[in-house]
Amino acid sequence: MLNISELSQGIEEVEFLFLVILAIIEIGIDFLFAHKRNYQDTVVNIAIAIVYSITSTTIIYLVVLAGLSFFSQFSFSKIPSNGWTLILAVIIADFIYYWEHRTEHRIRFFWAYHNVHHSSTDYNLTVASRLSWVETCFLWIFYIPMALLGFDPLLILIAVQIDAAYQTWIHTQKICCLGILERIINTPALHRVHHASNPNYIDKNFGGILMIWDQLFGTYQAEKEVPVYGLTENIKTNNPIRINMLEYQRIAIYISKSRSAKDIWHSVFGTLDWQPKKSKHL
Repeated sequence: MLNISELSQGIEEVEFLFLVILAIIEIGIDFLFAHKRNYQDTVVNIAIAIVYSITSTTIIYLVVLAGLSFFSQFSFSKIPSNGWTLILAVIIADFIYYWEHRTEHRIRFFWAYHNVHHSSTDYNLTVASRLSWVETCFLWIFYIPMALLGFDPLLILIAVQIDAAYQTWIHTQKICCLGILERIINTPALHRVHHASNPNYIDKNFGGILMIWDQLFGTYQAEKEVPVYGLTENIKTNNPIRINMLEYQRIAIYISKSRSAKDIWHSVFGTLDWQPKKSKHL
């Protein structure tokens, strides 16, 4: 039997250490070879990461595990926790992550927190830790089906942690195309495409570990042109609080301009291209 509690904690520690070591190496390379880098942006990423690490740990135990445990009461079966079921859980979690990630890029409620990760115009390893302070409150909702299937809530958490930990190393410009691997797993080149605002790159490469999902559902895109990083409308602030709040402010503005319950719904849960109609009196 797996000691899933210790395994979960171990994954967190390894992921943190892995990111710190790689980020320091990357910063050292940029410094030694005078590569262009926005160090102010790097500091912002680190500041956001510190707050995220504090809040996410509390949220995981108060919200995530509690929520998954609630739904596991209604599971169709009871799946044991062992090495084989962990592999199965990672594959299922990776499939769910694809749709979670795709939803985050389409529905404003979810984009409101996910845009924090995409708002940096300087793409480097510290961007991997540029995560919204509230996203952990909502991400677990996508994994309710795994709880209903009978996976232990902690095993689900571990599978999601593995999926997230894998993606740490792909936030870099230092690794070029990896050949045939580009068709199988997520790589730095493929994730650079995902973070780019080039018209041909928008809403591409949503996969976490495996790229089979993008190929199956038509969102796969190889790196063909130099990526332009950031949002289609870049933010003009390095204030971590404002970075985390900008899209929520936009939602509040849209709600204030809404003229019906339908408008209010779309202000929160509509697609990103939806905007409230201007009043005829203006």
